[in-house]
Amino acid sequence: MEFHTVPAKGWRIAMGRAAGVGPLLVYLHGLGCAGSQDWPPVAAAPALAGRASLWVDLPGFGRSDRPSGFSYDLADQADLLTELLAPGAGVVPAGTPIALIGHSMGGTLAVLVAERLIAARRPPVALVLAEAILNPGDAATSARVAAKSEARFVSAWPRWVQAFPSPFYREEMRLADPTAYYCTAVSLMRHSEQILERFLALPVPTKGFIAGGRSDPPIHRTARRLAAAGLPIATVPGSGHGFSEDDPAGLAAAIAGFVTAH
Repeated sequence: MEFHTVPAKGWRIAMGRAAGVGPLLVYLHGLGCAGSQDWPPVAAAPALAGRASLWVDLPGFGRSDRPSGFSYDLADQADLLTELLAPGAGVVPAGTPIALIGHSMGGTLAVLVAERLIAARRPPVALVLAEAILNPGDAATSARVAAKSEARFVSAWPRWVQAFPSPFYREEMRLADPTAYYCTAVSLMRHSEQILERFLALPVPTKGFIAGGRSDPPIHRTARRLAAAGLPIATVPGSGHGFSEDDPAGLAAAIAGFVTAH
């Protein structure tokens, strides 16, 4: 693990790497999650062994700082990540091709980052979304959060964490800041509007969507919409939404199926 300090702000962003070949796989985690927890078991799976990758804990999540003056809006997160990945920032060597891998909220964020990289003439070579939130109907958890006031949600944070059945996810949420979680969830509801169409329109050489075979019906409806538009779809049969917990090797194989041409 390493920490990158955001210039002029002093915030520390936790990140980690796996050395290897090919484009740098940049992993963006979901709401309440942490790249430091989700990505290592995926990167270590046989299908991605030997491939270069970078995971990031977004501000307010995992082992990164929890800046009180940050909005936690996905647009601001995308701006921050675009700066982080820029040549000269000290994170990614100049000229390194990048493949964005986003899970859930991180998939929505990956679309925003890809738009910014394209505008900066540094387009990613691939954009792979694992059950990204591409319309408000896929964001059931965020909708429940957004229905509450921030004060009410934050005061009930311990009960919110304990209500989730997955021990893996509960441990990740214990590393998260409740204000960051709330503001990000509210932002996700707003940014998920029209994001599916923007994803399809992006001029990225390789794009794909990964669904868990055991995931809820709304995700499979989204996958069918994408497939009807000509987007390649991969399925991890034994997984639900929590790929890193359910089947990290299956997720790695699905990702590898999209990025091996690069």
